[in-house]
Amino acid sequence: MEQFNYSALHLHAVLAEGCFGSPDYAYKAVLKEHTILSQLSHPRIVQYLGYFQTTSSWNIVLEFAERGNLASFLDRRSAEGAFLNQHTVMAKFSDIADGLVYLHQRNVIHRDLKPANVLICVDNRLKLADFGISKIMHENDLNRTIVGTPLYMAPEVARGKDYDYKSDVWALGIIFYELCMLQHPFVDGLLKGRKQKFSVPQIDCQRLGYSTALQLLCDMMIQKDLTKRWTLENILTQFHVLVLMNRTDS
Repeated sequence: MEQFNYSALHLHAVLAEGCFGSPDYAYKAVLKEHTILSQLSHPRIVQYLGYFQTTSSWNIVLEFAERGNLASFLDRRSAEGAFLNQHTVMAKFSDIADGLVYLHQRNVIHRDLKPANVLICVDNRLKLADFGISKIMHENDLNRTIVGTPLYMAPEVARGKDYDYKSDVWALGIIFYELCMLQHPFVDGLLKGRKQKFSVPQIDCQRLGYSTALQLLCDMMIQKDLTKRWTLENILTQFHVLVLMNRTDS
C-alpha cells in the first residue's frame, strides 16, 4: 500500500463531491473502498494505486479511466439512436461479468453495480469501480441491509429479505438489457412509483439483428425468483460468450 504525496498528484476530474450525506458516512465509505480495493487485482477491476491524507480528508488514488463511464456512453448512444452490434454488446457484457466473477470468487458482493460504476478505459475495455457499499462475505453471513441504487436493486434487496451474490446478477441483467435496448427495462414504472411485477423484459432481437440466445441470457439474470436466477459462474459455464460475440443467427 503506497502513501502518496498530495502535491505530486495531478487532478484529472472530480468524480463525486458532497454526495454521502454526512462526513462520517463519507469517511466510512472511503475507508471501506480502500480496504476492499487494496485486496483486489484484476484487469476488469479499477486499479488501486494508494492513498493520501490532508488535514481535512482521507483519500484513495485510482487509475484514470479516460473514456468516462458506461452510463454516459449509453446515454449518448440512446440520444443518437445508435444501437450496439451483438459483438459489442457481448464484449462489454463479458468485461463486466469477468470482473464480477473475480469479485464473487474473492467473497465480495458489489451491491451497487450500475452503468455509472463501470468505467471505460482508453482501449474501450470496461472496469468495475465504486466499492464504497460493497461487502466482504464470511461463512454464514446474512445480508438484509437495503443498500444500492433503486433502479438496479434486486427485488429481494428492496424488500429487506436475505440476499447473496445473485443480487449482483440481477443488476448485471439490467445492464445487459440496457446494452441491447439502450433503455432501462423498468424505469417508467419505478419512477412513477408503480408496483412492479418484474417480468423478464423482451429484447427486440429480430429488429436489432441479435441472436435469440441473447434473450435466453437475459432470462437467466432478470428473475424475481431467486431459485430461478442463475449464478454468474453457471451462466458463463453454460453460455458461450465468445461464440455470441461473433454470431447473430438465431
